[in-house]
Amino acid sequence: MIDPKPSAAPSWTCDDDAIVLARLGDVTVAVCSPVALVRETVAEFYPSAAAGAVPQWTVTALGEPVPTGMRRTSFGVGVQVDAATREVMLWSASAFDLAVTARKVVREVFLAACEQAGYTMVHASAVYTDEQVVVFAADKRGGKTTLALRAVLDRGWRWLSNDHLILLPDGHGGLTATSLPTPIPVKAGTLVDLWDRLPAPWDANGFDIQAWRQVPVSRRHAADDAAYFTFARFGQPNPVLVPLASLRISVVFPRYAGSDETVAAPTVLDVPAAAAELAGHVRTDWLANDRLHQRHLPFEHRDPGVFAADGARLTRRLAELGDGGCRYVHRGNPGPLLDALAKASR
Repeated sequence: MIDPKPSAAPSWTCDDDAIVLARLGDVTVAVCSPVALVRETVAEFYPSAAAGAVPQWTVTALGEPVPTGMRRTSFGVGVQVDAATREVMLWSASAFDLAVTARKVVREVFLAACEQAGYTMVHASAVYTDEQVVVFAADKRGGKTTLALRAVLDRGWRWLSNDHLILLPDGHGGLTATSLPTPIPVKAGTLVDLWDRLPAPWDANGFDIQAWRQVPVSRRHAADDAAYFTFARFGQPNPVLVPLASLRISVVFPRYAGSDETVAAPTVLDVPAAAAELAGHVRTDWLANDRLHQRHLPFEHRDPGVFAADGARLTRRLAELGDGGCRYVHRGNPGPLLDALAKASR
């Protein structure tokens, strides 16, 4: 499914303790760097491959000034790509910029393997157990992250995706789900509500919890200020590949309740309605927006129109596996929804 042909083991000149082997399903990327922050960042976002795994690509990240005439990213990081040997060289005097760029180059290799499998990406968070997957598909401020986070903290569910749910056809009419490895932004309202239950942020982003506790609740929950976490901070391996064939699928379209609105039971949608709504959450913006996805490696990708059409087909299959979906008006608590889904499955 995600199984590109391995290349010959690359030659690198750094010591073994300066190498991180990042695993993405059947894909392995070696990241070699004398900069500790680079290695720590890659290890924060990706599971480690077994020792001796043969990498498909090697990324060498050097904490040095960019050589004269070298191509640079928008963050000023120098990049040199050798497609024949599948090696990438990065240079930057900024450890932070170097670490972020290395992480995103590894992500490109992951997405290239997903592209070979014919993936789509949905603007959705998802959580799962051994029996069930719940997908929260919504636009910004729908509560996707908060509902998934509360399911993890309150109910012990595992986190599959936040904002970037990837669906891969399994070749037998089914789907496998995984996630793009990205930071998890938890916004001010949820941060204040759950602060004492959260791990240390990966990037606090200047968030002052004491100051925000003095801000009125309505303003907190309307703000976009956020701190950033990772799946690893919650003890969650990621990315993981979750075959959906043997699991119960629940597709949920959440929306925060208005101040004068009554929270009610979920509203059931049939397959055509759920499929149509899911198709509207396919992330074509990921392809068209260079800020979201800066590309450095020589991988081809479908154009946005073809990607959208393929996405509509795959998300319809998700709706079919879930026998439709439901709308859920909420105030940040997934408990009533999860209880209703459990009752319906009996």
